[in-house]
Amino acid sequence: MGAEKEIIVALEFGTSAIRAIAGKKKADGNVQILGIEQEKVTDAIQRGVIYNIDKTTQAITNVTQRLNDSLGIRIQRAYVGVGGQSLHTAGNIVSRGLETKVKITPELVDNLMDNNRATQYTDSQILEVVPQEYMVGNRAVTDPVGIQSDQIEARFMNVVARNTLLENINKCMRMAEIEIADLFISPLALADVLLSDNEKRSGCAMVDFGAGTTTVAVYIGNLLRHLVVIPLGGNNITNDLILTHQMELEEAESLKRKSGIAYVAAESDNPQQLPISNDRSISENELQNIIGAREEEIIQNVWHQIENISDKLLSGIIITGGAAQLKDMPEAIKHYTQFQKVKVAKSLITTVDVGDGVTTPQGISIDTLIALLMHGDSNCISLTEPEEAVDEPEVEQPAKAAEAEVKVPEQPAVEEEKPKGPSRWKRWTQALNDLFTEKEDE
Repeated sequence: MGAEKEIIVALEFGTSAIRAIAGKKKADGNVQILGIEQEKVTDAIQRGVIYNIDKTTQAITNVTQRLNDSLGIRIQRAYVGVGGQSLHTAGNIVSRGLETKVKITPELVDNLMDNNRATQYTDSQILEVVPQEYMVGNRAVTDPVGIQSDQIEARFMNVVARNTLLENINKCMRMAEIEIADLFISPLALADVLLSDNEKRSGCAMVDFGAGTTTVAVYIGNLLRHLVVIPLGGNNITNDLILTHQMELEEAESLKRKSGIAYVAAESDNPQQLPISNDRSISENELQNIIGAREEEIIQNVWHQIENISDKLLSGIIITGGAAQLKDMPEAIKHYTQFQKVKVAKSLITTVDVGDGVTTPQGISIDTLIALLMHGDSNCISLTEPEEAVDEPEVEQPAKAAEAEVKVPEQPAVEEEKPKGPSRWKRWTQALNDLFTEKEDE
């Protein structure tokens, strides 16, 4: 088991599939992928939110079991990505007036953070806090410690999600008997490994075009300034084709991937007829009109989120995701927004080595899955195998010894050492587990 002691496992809950990845971190910081598995789900997860507990639990079990079988391991825990429609940022300000002008201490700054974390949101909770700046007197600073003042104002950007999002993730993982090593906010994890420091510092909008949602994360001055999940994605285009031409899901998806174009400047004078089921066909012009109408809607929703700060995005719009692979996607964004600084994210900032025999799903982006893996830092598999019972030979005891009552002192119980892992989510994870335990007892 020596070579397996540092295997990290991560799970991503996508609209179209649940995916699992196993890999190792090398000494140089790069990552080696040992295996990737996915389980397609139907009507179990919608826009990143789990709706069918049983189907989702079964999918988790299936993908982890396939990794177990292919790698000869036993997955005990996994890192999980949090995304979905309810994920968004909410700004908050906490002020503190001081009796006299004093030096700002780390304890005071921590107290402001604690007050911010106590902020209540209806049916939602804070997952992550990104301090923006501190107003000390009339000065805006990122680190107020050591500055003398009688007034301080802390500005925070809270990443918020509905309670049910986390409750359902926790419930499915418990039912699948996989421990959550830690929870990461998927778009933030992706931005950490996809965007350079220069892009974050000079200002950029990372747009992740997914199957059920489109996520917009804005960075300016090396800080997250805005995050929103738009409930539109590549599946909307697929569904448009299904409804207008009575296609099956697989056929519509295949047609979109092979022949679809995000933006066409002008219709063709001699459009090709593309064959579809039941001896029918669809013209290229009609296909592009259907795709273009939906792409315009999605892109306009993205632009609505960043239009007012577009002049601060010196590094432009950086697109990624499975739905971003549609041909001429950058041209579509430029046309519908008149914003010309658009580029496709080329590669992760860390080298990824795909092991021999590892196959990656076609037509989708696995960057978020890899990002979750890269953020994990502790072993996720069982290091011990169950010992087989061994029948010990009976030893005949002398008669007097057999008749005598021998008292054996009780040995103190030794707690099994548990793998250590990140614990920034420990408080609310435990709270959710306690909540489910109470419900089950009732």
